[in-house]
Amino acid sequence: MRRPHLLLVLGWLAACASTPESGVSPPDEQFARAEESFADGDYRQAIADYQTFAFNYPQDPRVSEARWKAAEGFYRVEDWATAAQEYLNYQSEYPGHDRAAQALFQAGRAYQEMSLRPELDQRETERAVNAFDRVIVEYPRSEYVEEARSRKAEMRDKLAEKVYLNAEFYFDNENYAATEIYLTDLIEAYTDTAWIPPAYALLARTTCASGQPDRASEIHARLHENFPDSQAARQVSSELPQNCRSTQAASDGDAPPPPSGG
Repeated sequence: MRRPHLLLVLGWLAACASTPESGVSPPDEQFARAEESFADGDYRQAIADYQTFAFNYPQDPRVSEARWKAAEGFYRVEDWATAAQEYLNYQSEYPGHDRAAQALFQAGRAYQEMSLRPELDQRETERAVNAFDRVIVEYPRSEYVEEARSRKAEMRDKLAEKVYLNAEFYFDNENYAATEIYLTDLIEAYTDTAWIPPAYALLARTTCASGQPDRASEIHARLHENFPDSQAARQVSSELPQNCRSTQAASDGDAPPPPSGG
C-alpha cells in the first residue's frame, strides 16, 4: 500500500534535482552560461561551466559539444598539456565524429607549442609527430591532412637536428665511434629531412679523422652525387684532406655502411 507514496517521493526528488533548492541549475541554463562565458572570452570560466555541465548531465546530447569547447578553452588559455590531453580524450570518445580529425590535429598543435629547442628534450616534439601522423593515417580524407603533413615534416626536421647535434658533440670530443652511430641512425631514420647532407658531410669528416680515408672518400662521393648543390657538399670538400676526398661520385645513393665498431 505504501509503494505509490514511495514513487511519488522519488519523483519529487528527481524533479528537485535540477531546481535552485538542490544547488544544480537546469541543463539548458548551465549550458547557456558556459556558452556565454566562452563567447565573452572568459575561457577559464567557460571551461569550469562546460565541465560542470558534463558532470551533472552526462547523458545530455550536448556533452560532446561541452567537451570540445572545454578542450578549445584550454588551448586558448595556452594550457597546452591539458589541451592536448583533452583533444586526445575527445577523439578517443568520439572517433567517428566530424571533429575527430580536428581533435588529433589540435592535439598535435598543442604538443608543437610545447616543443623545445633542438638541443633540449624532444618528447613533446615526438608526441606532435605522432598526433599529426595519426591524422594522416586515420583520417586520410580530412581537410587537415595537408597541414598535418607540413607540421609533421617540421617536427621531424627538429628531431633530426637533435640527433645531428648529439653527433656533433661527440665529434668535437673526438669520440668518433659514438659520432658514427648517431650519424648512421640519422641517415637511416630521417631521410626526408634537411639534415641528411650535413650528416653525410660530418660522417665523411668522422671516418677520415678515425683513420678510414677510403670510407671517407666513399661517403664524400655519395654526398656529392646525391646532394651536389648542397652547402654541406661544398663546405666539406674544403675541409677534408686530399686522401679523404673523392672527385668521382659513388655508383649508388645508398647509405654508408654501418659503424665498424672499432
